[in-house]
Amino acid sequence: MKRPLYVSTGCLSGRVNGYDLAGSLRIVASLFGDGLCRGLELMMLGTYYDRLDEVVSLVRTSGVPAPVLHCEKDVGTLLSDAGTFDSAGKSDDALRARDEAFRLFRLNCAFAEELSIPRMVIHLWGGYASDRFVEYNIAALPHLSRIAGEHGVRLLVENVPSSKSDPLSNWKKLLPDLGNGGLIFDTRFGQLHDQIRETLTDPEAAPRIEHIHVSDFGGGTRDFSALRPILHPGEGTIDFYAFADLLDRTDYRGAVTLESPVMGEDGWNTDKLKNTLRFLGTIL
Repeated sequence: MKRPLYVSTGCLSGRVNGYDLAGSLRIVASLFGDGLCRGLELMMLGTYYDRLDEVVSLVRTSGVPAPVLHCEKDVGTLLSDAGTFDSAGKSDDALRARDEAFRLFRLNCAFAEELSIPRMVIHLWGGYASDRFVEYNIAALPHLSRIAGEHGVRLLVENVPSSKSDPLSNWKKLLPDLGNGGLIFDTRFGQLHDQIRETLTDPEAAPRIEHIHVSDFGGGTRDFSALRPILHPGEGTIDFYAFADLLDRTDYRGAVTLESPVMGEDGWNTDKLKNTLRFLGTIL
């Protein structure tokens, strides 16, 4: 294994199994003990807000390192909604949406601090509005970075799907406001926009990428309907051998998180999860 490999709790915990975090952590602890991963990336969910102490206890007692927290995705969606309201002259609605985004973001940062998690992934835009008013979202980034810094957290901005423009163009717009933060590249989103090679070789953006999310994608360029279900490497159109070679040639030294789920109504397909981790551990 050339690069640290983590497992997202989003692979194992979701609506289908009642967001079973305790069971998910037991599985990741087993994988960690077997040397198949270096730890977990904790996916923050809205269902955790009324049980934060319990979630903190579960993560701590799991014995698995958790170096990265994925901020709840509603933060970026609310900021995009606020930009839509602002563009329509609905300043009160914009203010309410923005303030709620900041409130949730503070909770996420405090949660990361409680668990001593140093880095947090954020979807800076999202939802139906996506990046239609991305300048509004970017304008919030310095404030978000300040809040994160107060809690000892660094932000990593993800290349999330973009309905108006594209993730790489949006990254280039926000780089001047990124401060000491970094970027996180998602292979599925990169394939959606046909930007994997372009992004990983971009002279401005590539040096700021310090983490990668891995899953496969089965559709064509900008085929947003193919974002679900989330596929495992080898099930879609991404050539992961070529991807791994590109990481080697660009001297990527950061970590990788698997985001492909293995949960179903009958439980977890841990054999599939182990096979994917072995594959990634071999090539990455």
